[in-house]
Amino acid sequence: MMSKPERRQRIFISYRRADGAGQAGRLADDLDRLLGDRVFMDVSDIAPGAEFEQVLRSELASCGAVLALIGPRWLASFDGRPHEALDYVRLELETALAQQGLHVVPVLIGGAELPGDAQMPAGLAALAKRQAVILRDDRWQDDVANLARELRAVLMLRRRLWPSIAAAGLLAVALSGWLLMNRTPAPAAFSREQADEISAKATQKAAAACRPAPAGSCPLVFRFQPDGTAQQVYFDSGSCMLKAPPFGDCMLDKLASVRIPPFNDLDAAEVGLDLVVEQGGAVRVVPQP
Repeated sequence: MMSKPERRQRIFISYRRADGAGQAGRLADDLDRLLGDRVFMDVSDIAPGAEFEQVLRSELASCGAVLALIGPRWLASFDGRPHEALDYVRLELETALAQQGLHVVPVLIGGAELPGDAQMPAGLAALAKRQAVILRDDRWQDDVANLARELRAVLMLRRRLWPSIAAAGLLAVALSGWLLMNRTPAPAAFSREQADEISAKATQKAAAACRPAPAGSCPLVFRFQPDGTAQQVYFDSGSCMLKAPPFGDCMLDKLASVRIPPFNDLDAAEVGLDLVVEQGGAVRVVPQP
């Protein structure tokens, strides 16, 4: 009797680096957090020296869902590329669409719209017939949570069941301890010093992840709601090379999830800082007075 094949429960993210690298990385992190460590992304998951095309085909053969990230420049990125030329995004999606039972989901980012059949690059027209998912920057967490629920159903993911009541009791104790350690702190007076420190550290970390960056200086503003979430993060007015994509888009994407302790003495709080990238690539973050 033949054994039943193992259900494919991994997720492959296909994206164009010049069109949605920041959103792709953020989406991979969020899905790993919501669904477990099951997301493949070429930048982080292909070992040095590995044969690129072979790894991609192998991963696609083991995945149950492919998320095709489509941003504002996705369609234009195919212009001038002959169909015979090696294009990994085209290879990923053509291979995925040819596999029966593989769920290929167009994911629209940055306000992009799904191209029609006639607009699609050669070999990818079937992608226009797939139901698309929209990830909005101002509703990112909600939209990703909805996508995760759909993927959980499509991939038939199950949460692990504990085999005994004793184990369930241990889980309850552990969960209680975790909740005590991770519960949201009670609102207090807004602390500018603490907000400056958290915003500066997050900006330093985001700049390191979004490199390479052009040299220059640019003011950044964080506007926080009383619950501590970032209501808005934006580059302040004026001309600044650091605003330009892909670095500028990547920075704003990564900083949108910054949180500070909740406060109850203001309707909203703003934190300003100066992001400075030296000619050699060194990054400095200076809180504004």
